Amino acid sequence: NDFALMGAQIEALKQGKAIYKPIYNHDTGNKDPPELIQPNKVFVVEGLHPIYDEKARSQLDLSIYIDIVNDVKFAWKVQRDVAERGWTEEQVQEDIQKRLPDFAAYVDPQKKDADVILRYEPSDQGLPYLKVKLIQKKGGAFPMVTLKKELKLTGSTPGAVLKQYDEDWFGSPATVVEMDGEIDMDNMAEQVAEIEKNMDGLNGKS
Repeated sequence: NDFALMGAQIEALKQGKAIYKPIYNHDTGNKDPPELIQPNKVFVVEGLHPIYDEKARSQLDLSIYIDIVNDVKFAWKVQRDVAERGWTEEQVQEDIQKRLPDFAAYVDPQKKDADVILRYEPSDQGLPYLKVKLIQKKGGAFPMVTLKKELKLTGSTPGAVLKQYDEDWFGSPATVVEMDGEIDMDNMAEQVAEIEKNMDGLNGKS
């Protein structure tokens, strides 16, 4: 990965200049012809390392990191690879373990520098249910999404609990909006409307 080039190209796009983005071919291991990218008012940089490099990170107006803890990652990968690839759970675990050193060195550290972190953990009720946290660093350039009051949604098992609290995120103060469990899928529209009614900072509604 050419992090210096990525930072320089993001800077060029913000200055209104076109760039030729390198294209790496994962099938051949070689580079394909570069892609011409024209500047625009809004552009999204996505991938495994968009905020690893300080130069690239400093050019972004908002950085978001998707943080999936290992238990959830393993469960999702087992579900996919056993069904689609015919792998065993042992093969899935071995594949995850061999990638962990690079993940720990180059991917996971980015979450401390992100402005917003969307974190997936096992629910307090256990998997396959989830606890999802919207972690927002305070003092960011964009308004926060906040919850007016704690919500408890029932109608199906396990139901869902939404709450808000403050915490320290790698030395930075943050506000967290958390949802644990699952809404009632038979009454999804009503429960989503109830959630939206009790949230501030949403520019759109479902």
